[in-house]
Amino acid sequence: MKNLKRVLGICLLAAAAIMGGLLTFAPQVPILLREGFPPEVWAGSGRYLTVEGVNDEDEIDGPKIPAAAQTRFDDAGGRAMLVEQNGTLIFESYGQGFGPQDRLNSFSMVKSLVGALVIRALADKRITSLDDPLALYLGPEAPDVTINDALTMTSGLLYDGEPPKSVDDAGFSPFGPLARLHVFGIDAVLPELTVNPTAQGQFAYQSVNTALLGAVLEAAYDQPLPQILSDLIWKPAGAANADWRAYSKAEGVSAYCCLYARPEDWLRVGRYLLENGTPNEPFLPDDLWRDFIIPELAVSLRHESTYGWHLRHDVLDRDGETLAGPFAYFMGHGGQMLYLLPENNMVVVRFGERPQLLHSTLYELSPPK
Repeated sequence: MKNLKRVLGICLLAAAAIMGGLLTFAPQVPILLREGFPPEVWAGSGRYLTVEGVNDEDEIDGPKIPAAAQTRFDDAGGRAMLVEQNGTLIFESYGQGFGPQDRLNSFSMVKSLVGALVIRALADKRITSLDDPLALYLGPEAPDVTINDALTMTSGLLYDGEPPKSVDDAGFSPFGPLARLHVFGIDAVLPELTVNPTAQGQFAYQSVNTALLGAVLEAAYDQPLPQILSDLIWKPAGAANADWRAYSKAEGVSAYCCLYARPEDWLRVGRYLLENGTPNEPFLPDDLWRDFIIPELAVSLRHESTYGWHLRHDVLDRDGETLAGPFAYFMGHGGQMLYLLPENNMVVVRFGERPQLLHSTLYELSPPK
């Protein structure tokens, strides 16, 4: 019995030591364990800030998607698929257990909205140039990169004392700097950020870039990021209220992730951006809109999912298909997609458990003739 007590005592001391070490060297870990991974469907719990909208009741209804598209949608654990053309809903489908009122996690789709807001800030002269250094808006602790470096994910950022890949999303560890950002916010990691000169100018997908851009927007407009999104995109698009994940232990939202909204509201936002706002109140000057939505793509870059200003681009050019031409798209962690097809005047929203093939998904949604 004495031996058992002694072993239990040693185990308790070891557990206390481990927990103490975690709290000292990785204080974000217990918080992440408590919160868990951001849920894919709105659960109504946690720390969130509201993005105010204007449309709380309207619910659209459309015909089922074509059989081939439905099969691909089902095989990838589809949750919602909405397709509209010329402002009219032409297809709509939901996975088992899901419906029009479900608010789903955008994951990284929201990054593209942050990119759109940065270009709007340029048009509004809230920022003077995409070549402005971040320090002009965030102070001397900001890494020595420009807004454009962060916007195109070519900043070459590095956390001081951490392995080079630790800053990339693919290198996420609950003990690493990205986890600290997720819990304690951008201000907590700002002093750690530096630049890897050998990586600067090369594309690397790093959520910290979007977190920095969110902070730039808040400084430029002197408003919280959810308010900026609400005023400049969400309300003008006619979308309903949404909820944006807030940092666990800091003010503000995680600009790079986790906006919960109905698929219908993403459809409205896509239409708003595709039409560049309204004729009386354009979202962007025409030249900036074209550079954001349909930049010129070299033939060598086609089908390589070119990354622009926080927005991805590709081209549909398969012989004999109804859909053709360049398109832009937002993309999230689990295959959340918002497609903008200018030449076909179409918007497609897709949520699911797993990604679907990029081009096949669109070709199988060819509108009825």
